[in-house]
Amino acid sequence: MEFDLAIIGCGSAGVEAAKEALKLRKKVVCIERSPEWIGGTCLNKGCVPTKHLREGAYLTEKLQSADFYGISSPLRGVDILSSIGRAKEGVIKPVREATYKFLSSKGVKFLFSQNAVFKDKNTLLVDGKPVRAKYFLIATGSSPSSVPNVVPDGKFVLDTDSFWDIEAAPRKVLIVGGGVSGLEFAYILKRYGAEEVCIVELQKGLLPSVKNLSPDVVKRLERKLKAEGIKIHLQTVVEDIDPSKRRVRLSNGLLLEEIDFVLLTVGRKPNTSNLGLEKVGVKLTPRGFVEVDKTYRSSVENIYAAGDVIETPALAHVAKAEARLAVRNIFLKTSDSLDYSKVPSVVYSAYELGSFGWGEGELKERKIPYAVKMASFRSVAKALSEGEEGLIKVFVSPEGEILGANVLSRKHTDSLLHLLLLAKDGGLKIDRLREFVFAHPTVEEVLEIL
Repeated sequence: MEFDLAIIGCGSAGVEAAKEALKLRKKVVCIERSPEWIGGTCLNKGCVPTKHLREGAYLTEKLQSADFYGISSPLRGVDILSSIGRAKEGVIKPVREATYKFLSSKGVKFLFSQNAVFKDKNTLLVDGKPVRAKYFLIATGSSPSSVPNVVPDGKFVLDTDSFWDIEAAPRKVLIVGGGVSGLEFAYILKRYGAEEVCIVELQKGLLPSVKNLSPDVVKRLERKLKAEGIKIHLQTVVEDIDPSKRRVRLSNGLLLEEIDFVLLTVGRKPNTSNLGLEKVGVKLTPRGFVEVDKTYRSSVENIYAAGDVIETPALAHVAKAEARLAVRNIFLKTSDSLDYSKVPSVVYSAYELGSFGWGEGELKERKIPYAVKMASFRSVAKALSEGEEGLIKVFVSPEGEILGANVLSRKHTDSLLHLLLLAKDGGLKIDRLREFVFAHPTVEEVLEIL
């Protein structure tokens, strides 16, 4: 049986590619390791379940401030295992099943196997059986990385995949990596009852990979995490781990004892091995990503790639957008690519930190003229009534064009960030945005005082 498009991987990129190909009335097959992995890392092990836990963590803060509203509502306890279970059964499973049902009903063929290897540029062997297609999209995603001295074993050293199978609520946790995942898990674990949460980060600051966040914004999150009781050790690495004694020694001389587990959050690596890519001539970068041109085509004319397997921001919404464009480029013969300056990203920790476009450091480095427009929530009545706190920094050109933005808040970052991004995309200058009539009282009124 020959297909118009064979998609290897049914995560964020794969699902979106299948939907887009269906709109074009193409015959599609999706190859995934198992039914439980439909939706990929984001749905099953990443952004979706962590946001469920983060919602619970934030709720504990709101309950503790109930007196502000004249309500006596003591927090009687937290249960992270129950929350994980409800995320799996009440959020992940329904979405996964609905995705499979929808795509299947529209004619998408699913093949479940952990053994898919290219035979030639038009044939993939799935469990040894040939699957032929005119075009292929590699959308196999990524897996957690590791570092020297810290190798996941699924017991004492966990990664962001194996975390979801913990059998007991932790009391003491060491998080290796002060990036996005590390800061999200630190806040979650502390709010869900861990007595001690410690972060170690190799670099001199938190969130080193998020280049467009201003240092003062990151520092504000760092202070909030410390106020939560989370210990942070910068420019520090793990020197030695002793699982039998549940001990970890850090490079700064600190010895951590009675650790329940070490959580490794040091980034991800592309899933490009064991696919036979080199055999058919698909070139990889030195770091193992599929090398693609601006249309997401690989070095082989009928093989494309999107999502975490290519060297672009490893975000689910980026993967979806790339997959949509790749499918259109394949079948409509267009040459479109994503404008990554208009891609938002959000860190959901003790604060939500959102950003897009050029950051302050990047603008200085490139000697691009800019001005900073800032607004605080302190004068916004709705924010004060919600116990909200935060700020907005918008970087604008001398002509008032929006070059980028940072948003920090407890609960309104996504809406504010998208309003600013829509303004940028629509060519609205900062003065015009300030003149917009916002409903009162709303947190969005903060944009009037930029």
